[in-house]
Amino acid sequence: MFVKSLLKEMKLTTTGDHMVLLYDDEDVELNADAIASYIISRINKNEKCFYISGDMNEEMILNKLESSIELEEVIKKGQLSILEKNDAYSKEGKFNPKKMIKLLKNLAEESLEEGYNGFAITGEISWVLEYEDGFQRIMDYEYMLNDEIFGNYPVSAICRYNKKKFSSKMVKNIIEVHPIIIYKGKIHENPFYTEIVNTKKLNIEKYQVESMLKNISDFSNRKSRFHQEIQKKEKQYKKLQLNLLENMIVSLSGLLEIHDEYTKNHSQKVADISKMIAQAMELPKENISQIYYAGLVHDIGKTLIPREIINKKGKLSKDEFEIIKKHPTHAYKALVKSKELNHIANIVLQHHERIDGKGYPLGLKADDILVESRILSIVDAYDAMTSHRPYRKKLTKEEAIQEIKSNIGKQFDRDIANIAIKEVLDNFKK
Repeated sequence: MFVKSLLKEMKLTTTGDHMVLLYDDEDVELNADAIASYIISRINKNEKCFYISGDMNEEMILNKLESSIELEEVIKKGQLSILEKNDAYSKEGKFNPKKMIKLLKNLAEESLEEGYNGFAITGEISWVLEYEDGFQRIMDYEYMLNDEIFGNYPVSAICRYNKKKFSSKMVKNIIEVHPIIIYKGKIHENPFYTEIVNTKKLNIEKYQVESMLKNISDFSNRKSRFHQEIQKKEKQYKKLQLNLLENMIVSLSGLLEIHDEYTKNHSQKVADISKMIAQAMELPKENISQIYYAGLVHDIGKTLIPREIINKKGKLSKDEFEIIKKHPTHAYKALVKSKELNHIANIVLQHHERIDGKGYPLGLKADDILVESRILSIVDAYDAMTSHRPYRKKLTKEEAIQEIKSNIGKQFDRDIANIAIKEVLDNFKK
């Protein structure tokens, strides 16, 4: 099974990209994903590909390719060649960087002549360490790739190195010559890449320091194409989550309206007015969103209360009122099961608490009550007072506001009530 993010990121790579896969033996599937994703992305962009075998699990790579492309067909028509290292790197018995560079130039030109858009190659380099001067040959090859191939020919490449076969100093040198690093299943633009120049007349160490600092600065001033794509997908996912959350909450509030006809539009009005008050208080955007959603579902616990109690025309008995008082707890137990709704669940749980501690279900006082719940308490009471109920007539807006003022410091928070009245309720058409 593919790591989908790898395949998406590989689609963003292009000719001119010089990449390195630094891998450990234990990351077998991630390594196979990276190489298979690279080849698939190149095939889909009509590029000719060479895969050169090495230490990695070739069977797994081929299986992943077969699951996504017509492998036999692309091999048969010559778009993909699978070669042993001796057939590609060392036909004459020894790895020769100059000859390999010449071969790549020829292959790139042939690919264009054959109608392909470019040439892609991925090969294992670790085995070159078997030579006495192996690492020097590797570095010569990597420098020549940057100097003569990339930017001059339509070529992309993933050089593969088994990290455990190299010293830390060797790995550092390998990192410095590759603009793009693939490691642990992720693709990274490399801020430590050292640009290739003619260094014969330069103080090489001084140049490397200046080059690394320049690259770090450039890297900080621009986000990599891979990071931008990840951020884009994350934003899309969060937007999808919010849409799903809102639809679910609207559905829940609709369920209450079916159960209790007298609450029709009550939840929506409470949500809207609470949001206005939160905005007037200049609460953070996240809190404003949460109080809006809490307003929509603050009474869903009533769906578990018998209709004959909710719609009773006379005064509730003590036992009936105790049943009614359970609705915030019922709602909390339903909402808190979702991690995304955890804070909303707590807002709903506390919306019948009072500043004087005589509310329910927890008996909280003053600032121990969530600020969103203190807002919700005022708006819920205001809309209930200005709406018709089977047991009483509705109050006018002015009468309801006066009732709120009379209960400041007892039922309602003084500062929030004053803002609610001055900034919202006085101007609200009921």
